[in-house]
Amino acid sequence: MKTALPHIFSVLILSLSGISSCNAFKFNNRGEFTILQFTDFHYGEDDIKDAKTQALQRKILDLVKPDLAVVSGDAVGGYAGYIFYLFTNHGFFKKCWEKFTTPFVETKTPYAFTLGNHDAEADLDASQIVKLDKTNPFSVLRTAEGIEGTANYRIPIYSSKNQSHLAANIWMFDTGNIGCFEQDDSWGCIEEEQIAWYNSQSESIKKEYGNNVHHIAFYHIPIPEYIKVSDEQKIYGISKDGVGCPTHNTGFFDHIVKNGDISGMFVGHDHNNDLGGWYKNVEFVYGRKSGYGSYGSIFGARVIKLKEVTINGKTFLKRTHYVIQEDLSIVTTKFINYRKGAKQFQCFPVNEHPFLLLRATGFFDYIGILLALMIIVGSIILLSKVVFCKSVHREEKPETLASAQNQEMIKCY
Repeated sequence: MKTALPHIFSVLILSLSGISSCNAFKFNNRGEFTILQFTDFHYGEDDIKDAKTQALQRKILDLVKPDLAVVSGDAVGGYAGYIFYLFTNHGFFKKCWEKFTTPFVETKTPYAFTLGNHDAEADLDASQIVKLDKTNPFSVLRTAEGIEGTANYRIPIYSSKNQSHLAANIWMFDTGNIGCFEQDDSWGCIEEEQIAWYNSQSESIKKEYGNNVHHIAFYHIPIPEYIKVSDEQKIYGISKDGVGCPTHNTGFFDHIVKNGDISGMFVGHDHNNDLGGWYKNVEFVYGRKSGYGSYGSIFGARVIKLKEVTINGKTFLKRTHYVIQEDLSIVTTKFINYRKGAKQFQCFPVNEHPFLLLRATGFFDYIGILLALMIIVGSIILLSKVVFCKSVHREEKPETLASAQNQEMIKCY
């Protein structure tokens, strides 16, 4: 009941104020807009880790007070959503979802969620997760037309100087789980229909608002060009993991360069990375891992600040960002140098264990149900046989009991 009341009050507040969460965003009177990127919470492994994650989430939200929070995938560790590592724990995702969304509800913070590779591994698939998240009054998740059941959408932010002018646009892309362009041994990716949607939306924005719109994108699994940044460009931040990218390059970045709009991309997935760098005038950035589930040794979040700046009568946006660490200290973005030592060169295949793939189909659930039915039916048959035999012995006359005893014993036992 304690967790339900804030949700109810939030719905009432939004209803009374007439706020449309997806279209209400604008720069404040100082011309500023703050985005807080959380990534890789991995809720669901155990209550102790979840409590630590939620406490950190609350502390950072209280410190930053963002205009929008972004959860860029793997909010939930779906691999933990099984009983005895075999049977689907129904209700698992919703329970975890309530944990990671409660701090947003408590602080009345709008949040944008897109899926990672682990979110849909348990009892809910991607479509069901999207449907559930839309029920939260502070969620701004939408579904792009033509790409049903996924978390692909965009979030417009309007100017403080002219509320009808689009100053910034946030792209949210759903990189799926495993498999890219029919390659089953690849991490998920941004596929053809998503690229077509992006191109169409990009063209529409230019026609309506011109080229003076600041575009940034959030998604979970880094595209292959992150390797080029990591291997060949000057980078800043921590780089302890490799780049877990899809083995097939879908050409998404080529479309970004051609459209000339997205100037910054923010991802998660690789837990010990929060590096960033520039390639072809686009900034490639990792968020900071925000949860204590799964592996990883660095924790916190990334803050992205957008500010309207006017020079000689022309307004443009300036973007800065930094990391808030676990102890709430701030790490600013500073270039270090080119990577030293071994380079990665390519994205590596994903070897998903056959047991995990089989479990995800619900195979063990069906086996468990079959075994349970067999036990129940067998117990009923055995019980009925015992009852029948006892009734036979009770009804036998004394003079016939001895003569039929051996035969009945054979029948009953």
